[in-house]
Amino acid sequence: MGKPQHVLALGFGGGFDVLAGRLLLLNFRAVRAASTEDGVRILERSGEPIHVALLAVPQALGDLGFALERLRERSPNSYLHFVAAGQEPGRRELENLHRAGVKFALWEPFDDAALRFVLNEAHQDPNSGESRNVPRAPTAMLARVFSAAGQKAALVYNLSELGAFLETLRPTSAKGHVRVELPLPTGTVTLAARVVTTNVPGNIQKPNLPMGMGVEFTDMPEEARHALAEHVGAMARRYRIEKPEPL
Repeated sequence: MGKPQHVLALGFGGGFDVLAGRLLLLNFRAVRAASTEDGVRILERSGEPIHVALLAVPQALGDLGFALERLRERSPNSYLHFVAAGQEPGRRELENLHRAGVKFALWEPFDDAALRFVLNEAHQDPNSGESRNVPRAPTAMLARVFSAAGQKAALVYNLSELGAFLETLRPTSAKGHVRVELPLPTGTVTLAARVVTTNVPGNIQKPNLPMGMGVEFTDMPEEARHALAEHVGAMARRYRIEKPEPL
């Protein structure tokens, strides 16, 4: 396994040890900060780059907008993204988080797949040119994958209307073709797909992803694409902080 990515954990009390243990199993190392000034010192002195900060909710940093802007300004790294984690707050606190520029959320209860997914999303460099054209979301879905070698079950680590990452110890080789059966809430769909990437043990393994393969759906019926887009959009909103709708 590669070197863990460091994540700042802001304002976590007695739950820090459990959170840190969960993160370490996913190849992230939590660095604890009790206050904004603690966070500034850690960012400035860390020997490892820190691009993501988990923010305990309810938060106790005082003026949240000022606190997070200070952390961004004093960070020596090219970007710093914030993830709110805890019990989902009420409308006023959601508005406060949105105004402060917090884009990602992990509302209890969340599993390790969601934790890994959101941290990986938050680590995306906004200056790299990599952009997500359509929403993606973590799932607890169990898919069936059919290939020339037979069939196998695979956990759907993440899903979009264009493709998925399927968690399996027996991925099909890149450029291979498979069919993927997905049990959507509106009914099961079976989609043709092409394998575009694999994550397997070795020198090029991505340690923050599960073992498996990324697939791109091909020749998708419009009805299936619409059903996928509706499902993924609803799931993805659980992990993002958007401006609340007017009352």
